[in-house]
Amino acid sequence: MDNLTNESTIGRLLEEISWQKAVRYRQGGRGIEDVLTAEVFMPLDYLPRDLFLGEVFRRGHGADRARAAVVAEIEDAQFTLLPDEVLVGPNAVKVQPDGYLSTPSTLVLMEAKRIRRSSFQTKQLARELVALYQESNGRTPLLLLVLGAPPPVLVDTLGRIEPARAISLTIDEVIEETGATQMTEDELPTDLEDTISWITWTEIRELVMDQAASLPDLPHGLDGTMRRLAAAVTSAVDWHT
Repeated sequence: MDNLTNESTIGRLLEEISWQKAVRYRQGGRGIEDVLTAEVFMPLDYLPRDLFLGEVFRRGHGADRARAAVVAEIEDAQFTLLPDEVLVGPNAVKVQPDGYLSTPSTLVLMEAKRIRRSSFQTKQLARELVALYQESNGRTPLLLLVLGAPPPVLVDTLGRIEPARAISLTIDEVIEETGATQMTEDELPTDLEDTISWITWTEIRELVMDQAASLPDLPHGLDGTMRRLAAAVTSAVDWHT
């Protein structure tokens, strides 16, 4: 029992809340991205992987080859919400992803934004990209952005901008501040579009509805369970919108 770790979705969310003012979470944390992410991705973790979580990656935008690699191994994927901070580079700059999805040959770092208006910190995307490459250990890396609306995204000091462009403008500064100078141009992607993917919460809601409607005939109890889990996803998106 001593070797057990806090890896459950609810446990990770509670740990995150413990570092914040609990008053923020009145009304069930409505509109807060951590709560939304937990309420959507916990049912997706339990539903049949290929039909639901795999479909999230099929319907994503960008990084086609990386998304296909994730889908090919989706049944073996392990999802962790609000993982521990990543210490990036020799300078141990802290990066806090919203989630990891790990398969034998891929690593997905997920950054989720709330459905209502939100923004990225100026160097946030570049820091997450460097953290992703540091942690990938030779696996295919994918930075998945779950957004309230399609790009361009709002980035502090940069305005409305495409995610890849925001990274390009700040990556050199991030490499310098982290001390991750081993990440030369040969090690970082030459085309960021091969690594960055995005999908909106509305698209996730729609695909879950589509997949639930197309379920094959199942035993009554199993059918009801799957439909309740799917409804939990759509209700969460509606609640937080």
